[in-house]
Amino acid sequence: MKQMILNLLYPLFVLLLVLLIWQIAAWSIDVDLILPTPLAAFQNLKEYLEDSKFWISVGWTLLRCLESFFFAFIVALACSLLAYLNKTCEKLFNPFMAFIRAIPTMAIILILVISISPSQAPVIIAFIVICPTLYQTFLESFKSIDTTLIEMIHLYQVPKKKQIFKFYIPSILPMILNNSATGFSLNMKLVIAAEALALTRNSIGNLMQSSKVSLEVENLFALTIIAVLLGIICELAIKFLAKRVCKYA
Repeated sequence: MKQMILNLLYPLFVLLLVLLIWQIAAWSIDVDLILPTPLAAFQNLKEYLEDSKFWISVGWTLLRCLESFFFAFIVALACSLLAYLNKTCEKLFNPFMAFIRAIPTMAIILILVISISPSQAPVIIAFIVICPTLYQTFLESFKSIDTTLIEMIHLYQVPKKKQIFKFYIPSILPMILNNSATGFSLNMKLVIAAEALALTRNSIGNLMQSSKVSLEVENLFALTIIAVLLGIICELAIKFLAKRVCKYA
């Protein structure tokens, strides 16, 4: 019980510390156009939460995040599995994924924003950027499987079905799902950034861009708080699901 209370108090303490630093910085600068106070930002946040159109934008942004992450997850998992099972595939995939990772994210965003519709650009951009990262983490998860146990499985000629469901899946599932939680947060940042540059309708990114153009800095900070909260909630939700899935795997 004591440890549970401490686990709740630590994040609360960090949050209060951040708000205190923010408030002191806002007082020091004393220019709302540069840095508004936390109170001003939270007042604007309240106005957003009461606006039904805002929730439509949040819903579409989350849908784009889910779409891009789902396809990136499937492709990365399939490619990493092939690379683990076949060295030739690994030699083909590794340079390709490394090349994509080396391309500046902003370059990918700017190129695709020009050539793809504003509604689909954030999805494709996030997919291209996040897929190599997931591929690398998934491949490392496969390679971390205990080789001694693999040799024992082959020695005792364990049926393939039991190998997959009783050994391989329980061995790699916790790492894959935990890495996915972190990857989803990054995916959300990419989607929102792409939405802002592509001026995607019904999106958090577009609301941010509009606030920037009209110099509504309080709105920009309020939207940033919302984006951070969404990322944290989604990451915690995936980790919670990961624990539940791993428990029954």
